[in-house]
Amino acid sequence: MHNEKDKIGVVVSTAMSITIVVGAGLLVLPGMSFALAGRHGYLPWMMVGAFMVPLLYIFAYFAATNPSAGGVVGYIRESLGPRLGSMAEMIVLGTFTLGIPAIALIGSGYLRHVMPELTLIEAGLSIVTLAFVAGIVGLRISGAIQTGIATIIVIGLSSIGIGFLTTQSPAAAVVEADTIATNWSGVFRAIPVILFAYTGWEMTAFLAEDMKNPKRTMPISIWASFVVVVIMYVFIAWVVASAATQEERWKIAPFVELAKGWLGSAGAQVVAMIAALLVVANVIVAFLSASRAIYAAGREGLLSRKIGVLNGQKKPMIAMTLTWGVFTAVIVLSQSAGIGVDSLLQLAGQNFFVLYLLAAYGYTRKHARTAGHQLLGCIAILSVVAMLFLFSLPGLLYCLGLAVIGIMMCPKEHLLMAANDSRSPIAPVE
Repeated sequence: MHNEKDKIGVVVSTAMSITIVVGAGLLVLPGMSFALAGRHGYLPWMMVGAFMVPLLYIFAYFAATNPSAGGVVGYIRESLGPRLGSMAEMIVLGTFTLGIPAIALIGSGYLRHVMPELTLIEAGLSIVTLAFVAGIVGLRISGAIQTGIATIIVIGLSSIGIGFLTTQSPAAAVVEADTIATNWSGVFRAIPVILFAYTGWEMTAFLAEDMKNPKRTMPISIWASFVVVVIMYVFIAWVVASAATQEERWKIAPFVELAKGWLGSAGAQVVAMIAALLVVANVIVAFLSASRAIYAAGREGLLSRKIGVLNGQKKPMIAMTLTWGVFTAVIVLSQSAGIGVDSLLQLAGQNFFVLYLLAAYGYTRKHARTAGHQLLGCIAILSVVAMLFLFSLPGLLYCLGLAVIGIMMCPKEHLLMAANDSRSPIAPVE
């Protein structure tokens, strides 16, 4: 991980951020936002993008001042102390453990359109194993491939919308019995539906030690990828909201309808190929991020110290192997027990917003004497708290259980270091 030859620069870091943020949900979510908000279906995408700006500013700040394989956990530990740091670390591990295998299983459905001979489990295991191989060959090679895939994804998905616009006439606006007030109500109801399309930047933070000059590379890649993602999201959502009819297929598979509109029967196959690429790229970066988080947890002492070591090629091989083993087990066991992907995502999906909340709170504590930073931190905190009210009780209970375990497992040496520090570990920034 510390081998300079294998480290990645701004372009690859930006591409990896894009592929980890843009998931398979994008292929469905514009249709869902249209179903709720009608012709205003693009507005929730703009609003959530605006909500994310204060949080990304905070991530960029911490990335520039405290880059490490600990990622957002390192931000929380540095600003709020060891107990909350260990709590955040356990939340991250519990989230990766369920969330990434769930994404791999979602991608299996798309992969089977291209390779129908695979079963769902075989396809899921193939995606996770491919991610493991990408970690073995190193980020310099796999990162270059990710850059190519990110380019294909952004150009491919945007081209589907552009091609439809230039070859088809948009449907007349759907008025029905809906009033403007009803449509605006739908805009707000669509916000929680698309929230998860804007998560992922917290995962690339775990790759900081794999970057050249991370204090510069990480903030640039955060903002560059954010601009690309928001432009693509809003454009695609606008095209769907402008062109869709009330037929159900527009709501459940809008990209297929856009592609078929100007590519004919081949459109669905094109979408399936792009989707397979999208999910594979997404899981690869998520796997790499998870392995770095597990490596950092071993290095910090939350897990066995043997996990937090590098091999002769400066790669966290033990952590990557453990990550692959855990993901493989979750895929096999969940499918064998009949546990659906939706259940896995319900438990794990909202945990990142708890991490956002802790990071935002840590930021305000570090800048307790600066009014401008305090205001920014408070806006971020209020945004996240509002989001948390939209989530499920089982997911919140799962997160609470992980938090309790993390606090109980906090390494004693961290507590002793904090106790012996005459200065508070939450020293305000002047």
